[in-house]
Amino acid sequence: MTQKNRNRENQALVLALLRSHQLFMRSMGPVFRSAGLTAPQWDVLETLSTKGALSVNQLMQLTLATSGNLDVVVKNLIQAGFAEKTIDDKDRRARVLRLTRAGRAKVAEFMPVHNLALEQMFAGISPQQQREAITTLNQLRRKLPQSQKDRT
Repeated sequence: MTQKNRNRENQALVLALLRSHQLFMRSMGPVFRSAGLTAPQWDVLETLSTKGALSVNQLMQLTLATSGNLDVVVKNLIQAGFAEKTIDDKDRRARVLRLTRAGRAKVAEFMPVHNLALEQMFAGISPQQQREAITTLNQLRRKLPQSQKDRT
């Protein structure tokens, strides 16, 4: 393959990723808004629900959020009563973020709505195609560099 063709394929991949992301967010935006959430807020709620209490740094690594954006998301989730900062049971000097009872209820209430929206969105894609897409996207994500700033 010539470099010119490789450049075209790289550009096509970038555009496919960007456009897919934009269309996904455009489709899911009303679903999140119907629950009074944003996509980043749902990301944090779902992550805390799955992983349990986490430091802000751990959350930043798992959600791939920037520190500035995550600070706003966390502040808004705490203000809404869905999360709280508490002392880490393992290291009394450290603070962790955990779901409140209202946060767990919000996850339980929204998860079926979220799953239904995803089911409708991905209805035309076979389970095999989904697994292949997941594998390919995970390979790509692992190859992309993370800035030092995002890791701290």
